[in-house]
Amino acid sequence: MRRLPTQKQKTQLAFRTYLELLDTADWMRREMRAHLEAFDLTMAGFRLLEMLYREGPVIKPIAARALQCRRENLVVIIRRLEQRGWVKRAITTYTPAEIEESDLPKAKRGRPRAGRPVGMVSLTPLGKKFIGNLLPKHAKLVKSLMRVLHGREKQSLIRICRKLREGDVVKYISELTHQDVEE
Repeated sequence: MRRLPTQKQKTQLAFRTYLELLDTADWMRREMRAHLEAFDLTMAGFRLLEMLYREGPVIKPIAARALQCRRENLVVIIRRLEQRGWVKRAITTYTPAEIEESDLPKAKRGRPRAGRPVGMVSLTPLGKKFIGNLLPKHAKLVKSLMRVLHGREKQSLIRICRKLREGDVVKYISELTHQDVEE
C-alpha cells in the first residue's frame, strides 16, 4: 500500500525541483554566453538585436519591458550596440489622441497637435546583416543542446515554464497560509 507524501517530503521535492531549475537555467546561460562572447555580444544585447530583427523598430519602454530590464539598463545595452554600428536611436512622436475640438482649451483649438515624443531603436543595415548571420548559428547551437529532449518533452517543458511564470494565486496563498505540521 502506497502512502501519500508528507508535507515535509512535498517541501523537499519542491525545493529540489527549484534548485534543478536554477542550475539548468544557469548552465544554459553559460553555454549560450560563451557562444555570444565570441561575437563580443551579451545575452541582453543579443535578445535586443533578435527582437529588432523579428519585430522591426521598437520604442524603448516596450523594449525594456520585453527584455525585463529597466530603461536605464537598456540605454547602456543600446549604447554598446550603437558603437558597433548595429542599432540606431531616433526620437519619434506618438500620434496625438483623438479629442473633440470642443474638449480642448480655447487657446489650443485650431492649432496642429503633436503627440508625446518617445525614443525608438532600430537595426542598421549592418546590424540586420550581423544578426541575420548570427541567428542561424545561435539557433543551431540551441537546437543541438535541446536535442537531448524529444519533441513532446520540449512542448511539456514550454507548458511547465509558462505555468510556473503565470502561477496560481489561490494555490500560492493557500500554501503560504497553510500550517505545516511536523511529522
